[in-house]
Amino acid sequence: MKRKIKLPVSSILFLSVFIYACSPKLYVDENKRYQAGTLTGTQIDSLHIFLKQNERLVLKDTIIIKYDFNRDDCWKELSYQNAEFLNNVRWTFQKNILEKAEARPNVAIYQYREEGKSFSPIKSKGLEIETDSGFLRKLLFKEITSCGTSAIILPNGKFLLVKSDPQFSALILNAKDIEKKLQENLVK
Repeated sequence: MKRKIKLPVSSILFLSVFIYACSPKLYVDENKRYQAGTLTGTQIDSLHIFLKQNERLVLKDTIIIKYDFNRDDCWKELSYQNAEFLNNVRWTFQKNILEKAEARPNVAIYQYREEGKSFSPIKSKGLEIETDSGFLRKLLFKEITSCGTSAIILPNGKFLLVKSDPQFSALILNAKDIEKKLQENLVK
């Protein structure tokens, strides 16, 4: 015999709010997708020390970081594709990053992801993605977003976050675009 569980309306409401608050947010509105701020001198020094541990790249004046979150299902539709297709997507993604890095000699482009084991097949292997110990998550990537977030950190400590950035579109912003977005979003 099955027993029905009756929950008070307040419990259902609390549970709904809790689930929503813990769910990754998907930003599609261009006006809400960007967040700007400024790191302190101590935070910049700590960031530099952290990034110098990454032996793949040399630290440069401007830093761009693509950050992916555990249990993000942004790429789940591609999970059903064959291995060759997935490898082509990985290669195209990595090739784009390498081309952008070559065109910007004063920019270091990093890829990090949150600790965990639940990543899409696209983001789980074959890319130069480092695992964050929690440092970057606490410093810059506090809000869990669907499709990850990218950060552009300038030498003066100003930073611009691009939320819900599956294609790493932070790489297509030029210096003028970045400055404009910083000004627009620092005033909010």
